[in-house]
Amino acid sequence: MRKLFLGLIMGVLFMSGCSAGASMEDEKVSVYEMKSFAEIRKNSLITFTDTKVETTFAEAFHSAERVPGIVDMADPDYRVEFGDEAYFLWMSEEHGTIMNTNDTHTIYTLSKSSVKMIYELLNQ
Repeated sequence: MRKLFLGLIMGVLFMSGCSAGASMEDEKVSVYEMKSFAEIRKNSLITFTDTKVETTFAEAFHSAERVPGIVDMADPDYRVEFGDEAYFLWMSEEHGTIMNTNDTHTIYTLSKSSVKMIYELLNQ
């Protein structure tokens, strides 16, 4: 499973590097605040179009550590979409956890440095 996750992230990074002629639409990161797993907060969309931000998210998610076992999580704080992937994100100033929306039984913990970078982006 970890190999699949890493492969997906590497694919996003590869496509980002190969899209020099593509529009900025292809390089955006969309972040929605969530009410529940199924409901997005109205007017909560934050869109980042800077490729550095996409790289920050991709690297943070790529380096996240898988938590063993099947999980039962509280409602997520955010939904993050970039490339063809979407993730649920639980975020505080000190901790970050992600879950691929296609695999809701597995979570990954973000590194402390990734938490700091993403927290700062989301709280600008």
